[in-house]
Amino acid sequence: MVSKSAALKIGVLLGCILLAGLVWWVWQRQVDELRTYAPDLSQVAYVGSESCRACHQDQFAHWSQSHHHKMTQPATPETVVGDFNNATYTYQGVTSRMFRQGDEFFMETLDPSGRMGVAKIVRTIGSRRFQQYVTQVGTTFYRLPIAWNIEKKYWFNLQGLFLHPDLPDFSRHTSVWNNNCIFCHNVKGRPGMDLKTGQFTNTSVEELGIGCEACHGPGKLHVEKNQSFGWTWLRRQARADDPTIVNQAKRDKHTNTQVCGHCHGQRLPVEINNIREIMAKGDPYTPGEDLSKYYRPLDITAKVGNYSFAPRFYPDGTPRLTAYEYQGLLMSKCHTEGNMTCVSCHDVHKGRQQSLMHDEMRGNKSCTQCHASIAANLEAHTHHRADSSGSACYECHRPRISFGLLTAKRTHRILNPEPDKSLSTNMPNGCNMCHPGESADWAARYMTQWYGSRYALSAANAARPEARIAEIVRELFSRDPSARITAAWALGTSGADGRARDRKWAIPFLIEALRDRYPAVRYFAYDALRSVSGEDFGFFYLADERDREAVIARYAAWWRTLPKGADWVRPASVPLDTNWQIPAARLAAFRAELGKTEAIDIGE
Repeated sequence: MVSKSAALKIGVLLGCILLAGLVWWVWQRQVDELRTYAPDLSQVAYVGSESCRACHQDQFAHWSQSHHHKMTQPATPETVVGDFNNATYTYQGVTSRMFRQGDEFFMETLDPSGRMGVAKIVRTIGSRRFQQYVTQVGTTFYRLPIAWNIEKKYWFNLQGLFLHPDLPDFSRHTSVWNNNCIFCHNVKGRPGMDLKTGQFTNTSVEELGIGCEACHGPGKLHVEKNQSFGWTWLRRQARADDPTIVNQAKRDKHTNTQVCGHCHGQRLPVEINNIREIMAKGDPYTPGEDLSKYYRPLDITAKVGNYSFAPRFYPDGTPRLTAYEYQGLLMSKCHTEGNMTCVSCHDVHKGRQQSLMHDEMRGNKSCTQCHASIAANLEAHTHHRADSSGSACYECHRPRISFGLLTAKRTHRILNPEPDKSLSTNMPNGCNMCHPGESADWAARYMTQWYGSRYALSAANAARPEARIAEIVRELFSRDPSARITAAWALGTSGADGRARDRKWAIPFLIEALRDRYPAVRYFAYDALRSVSGEDFGFFYLADERDREAVIARYAAWWRTLPKGADWVRPASVPLDTNWQIPAARLAAFRAELGKTEAIDIGE
């Protein structure tokens, strides 16, 4: 017979076992439920980047110094970098004045109605290369037409920032912030348009600038769950990821790239009529969702009404512009047939601020991390010395053929050099960009010798005299203004033929390019001319034509009288006479080709 004491002990023991079993069962059930837990983040509230600081200090510190963070900011003495010390700038006969009163900043210029007025600066856009300024009229925010060049420290009209010819409209780029900049330069923009009146009556953003939740999604649930007792330990028992927040690197390659592609890939709604709803209610996309539910990336076939987006692409569909990196990736086999995503190369939390990449990823490792067999015998693949630019993957497969805010950026479409395509479409190729004094015929012969007949010139292109003149010179005077930009950039940059300063033969071509009717081409041509010549005669690409011509005349006179060095190298494909001048017939041909310039007029 069991004593009462023993029975009590047995009862307690059995109770404990039962309780432990119950706890285990409840725990296991919670773990099982958590394994399939998939909250709808589109219904979660935003909390702001400051809420991330306590747990993610290193990431927050890096982000707080980033250009993403500083993309849109309230105008304060700490954020405004332009010269507002009663500075003036005259363009097209309009003199704008930038001044300051205490901690407030003002711009006197043409207002949105076309009359001179004083606009109070309430927000800034940009912090790295250019800074643009926003004013407020009623409930509408306007981006003003005058901006500050941070690197070169001068005021300029925004006509000088984009890809279009000289235009007579001073206020061409005075634009409404509420329905344009609001989306990608901030977190979860909502224009708040009243569809009956067309007025912006309830504009809002979750956070000015590109904050943490622009990429990771709304964070309230994440904060609440991770502050609750036992959640973190329980979640780690159940799964590797945290379903309350978007971790881009742990997503499949499609939703992974869509996080970046949402802003780095200009887009249209799947149903074009949804634009009205977006203007009223805001951007429907939440990171982690399938972006294609709401948007389709612009491509060469895209239209809205009679407006075609085709000029934003080269004839083969390759994007001409930055902000189309997503489209370039979607055209690349490394993504479509492999597993390459944006985060294969970029690291927004640790990479260098300028490119959000680690230094090693700015070189061949970005490619050889997957193409190890090529890395093992690099020269066999490239037919160039391993330590030369000819063995740099980017130079061949990602040349700088994308224009973006007065820079020549590397394309995000991974492609092979095709000199034949350059002749047919005016899309520059990597070979001739590194060897700017050589012809497309020259490049095609080497490509064919090394990689096969698919790289030979077509019969039609082989018969063209232009195939045997320096391809970059030909492109400098082609019908395609984006090709002319790339050509000017290539002439002013060190390449396989040495330093830009050694490329004296480029000087007369760059002097002539200062007459281009596209301001952006003139900008690049002048930068290149200074690099090659070492002379700076004070040319300003947005000056009145009479003032520009006066500087061009100085350059031309200087070049005519400059003694030509006996040791100067001039490739045979470069069309210059014995006096190092462009022959009259060739110059006439160049100008005739420029007269056929394709109508490319791209603002944002």
